[in-house]
Amino acid sequence: MAEGSLQGGAAAGAGEGREEGRSVLQSVPPRVWVALALLVLAVLFVLQNRDTTQIQVLFVSVAAPLWATLTGAVVVGVVVGFLLRPSGRKKAEKRR
Repeated sequence: MAEGSLQGGAAAGAGEGREEGRSVLQSVPPRVWVALALLVLAVLFVLQNRDTTQIQVLFVSVAAPLWATLTGAVVVGVVVGFLLRPSGRKKAEKRR
């Protein structure tokens, strides 16, 4: 009788695990799914752009992988955008 109760308990626990697994996937926020999709795209981007290219800046010429060059350009753009964004302090002063 003890074995029957263990088997029944194991079967009930297994069914509950499946329900919990479904709820775990459903509870993942959309921003995590977007981040995972962007990560997959980034990996594909790197794999497809492994060729070396010549980069000339002023008088300097450098050979670098295309993916690194494009990633560097994006990083520079993000930094410039971050530095030129309006500060929250000015918005707070305008509200007063």
